[in-house]
Amino acid sequence: STLKFLTANTGKSYVTIDGAAYRMYHFIDDVFTIEKMENPNHFYLSGVAFGEFANFLSDFDASILAETIKNFHNTVSRYNDFEAAIQNNISGRADDVTAEIEFVRQRKDFVSMFVDRLADGSLPLRVTHNDTKLNNVLFDNKTQAPVSVIDLDTVLASTCLNDFGDAIRSYTNTGLEDDENLENVSMDIAMFKGYTEGYLSETKSFLTQTEKDYLAFSAKYITYEQVLRFLMDYIDGDNYYKVRYDGHNLVRTRAQYKLLTSMEEQYEQMQ
Repeated sequence: STLKFLTANTGKSYVTIDGAAYRMYHFIDDVFTIEKMENPNHFYLSGVAFGEFANFLSDFDASILAETIKNFHNTVSRYNDFEAAIQNNISGRADDVTAEIEFVRQRKDFVSMFVDRLADGSLPLRVTHNDTKLNNVLFDNKTQAPVSVIDLDTVLASTCLNDFGDAIRSYTNTGLEDDENLENVSMDIAMFKGYTEGYLSETKSFLTQTEKDYLAFSAKYITYEQVLRFLMDYIDGDNYYKVRYDGHNLVRTRAQYKLLTSMEEQYEQMQ
């Protein structure tokens, strides 16, 4: 099912109060969300849920959507911001993270991979969710089946590979996103397999061959983007991500880099 918004007496799907927009939708009853994956079948079902979301919107003209978050997955733009942050070095931290800066630069060929292919049309522009974390899926209490995808404020036009890659980044990590013990962090190939099978069960009929060819790569691509974003914010003085302690963004950087290298080690199997 999908979220069904209520219509205000103005005829619009939202109301404006003191300059802020509010909207309501029908409550979906007898469902639950998952914060931590414990049932292996939920990997498959989560893939089904986000695959179904993509399927429902596969014939929607994504070009008419507003850009809710500017350059959200424009990795070329983010990489340029990263280099500018190093040059400005407003926190004074750049000199202490030369190794981390180098491993971002070593993979610079990642940054334009999807941007270029969206521009030349070899990857189609699609409606994307852009927050494919586990607790954005509602599951039926009785059947355990996915009922609906929620949290639609980040929906915009992009490549579906961004959604798939971010789901793999989030779901398959055997450790925490900010794990200080890097021995905990790796990509679980069984989790990857489960989510991918669920996703393709809903999307294989309309995905292009190019999109299918890049599914495994998208996991590396989005994880790389997250390494870049955490490191840039650390160098920039922790202005974007909320941090709980000094150096938190650097811990996140290193944990995501460990996840990326685990993906690289298993890439042939992922393909």
